[in-house]
Amino acid sequence: WLSCEEYAQGQCWQVDPEGRRNPEMTVLGGEGGNYEAVACDDRNPLQPIFYVTEDNEFGALRKFIPVKGPAGWDTLNGPGTTEYLVFLDDKTFTWSLCDDVARTSQSIYFPNVEGIDFKDGILYFVSKRRLMLYALDLDNNTYTMAPTNEALLGGGEFKNSPDQLIRNEGDYLYFTEDGGKTPGVYAVDSSGQRFAIFEAYGKQYFGDETTGLAFSPDGTKMYACFQDCGCEVSGEGDCGCMLEFERLDGRSFDGETLNLRF
Repeated sequence: WLSCEEYAQGQCWQVDPEGRRNPEMTVLGGEGGNYEAVACDDRNPLQPIFYVTEDNEFGALRKFIPVKGPAGWDTLNGPGTTEYLVFLDDKTFTWSLCDDVARTSQSIYFPNVEGIDFKDGILYFVSKRRLMLYALDLDNNTYTMAPTNEALLGGGEFKNSPDQLIRNEGDYLYFTEDGGKTPGVYAVDSSGQRFAIFEAYGKQYFGDETTGLAFSPDGTKMYACFQDCGCEVSGEGDCGCMLEFERLDGRSFDGETLNLRF
């Protein structure tokens, strides 16, 4: 597992999910930054490529290419090449070795990048400042973008900052939301239709943040958290809560027959 520290001099850490190794800081974070999330292009098992977002107006979305070889625990502890995303115009992009150029590009085109994910040659990420989803075709150096706050099928509203981003084996790209009156989890399918999966209503949830989005290996269970949840620990409103969801028909959240009407 990879986990990012989201403060000025944060780093990216790797954690053994089985607890056999102690957590280690990776080389992904370089000299430090306000890091948000990591994605991996694993199409070539001998040459995985890692992407890291930085939640900062003048951040830099970075790509790390480790030395070629089978991926393992030491992959992110050794040498490699770091490049940075630069948009050339509203359709094409390139990678630069100069982070200053990339920081200028991010401030203009996609400030404050949050969640990121990869599937089938496409790198997805969101800008919470622009309320925009970006899809990069990594093989052709072109990209498209779409707003995250358009109308949702089945009701609901997604008007605040997109945060975490997950795409599993199906046709749905899932988002969490940071802030607003009804924070929740949302999805967009391959045709561009948008859906509200769930939303929280009630004053205790105003301005809250949904986070920790994950799915069971078979896709039949979805997990998500409220960061604050309006509850109290030792008299302070500082505890969150985790929710588990299942479809009534028992099918996967990635299933082609998913009918999201809430």
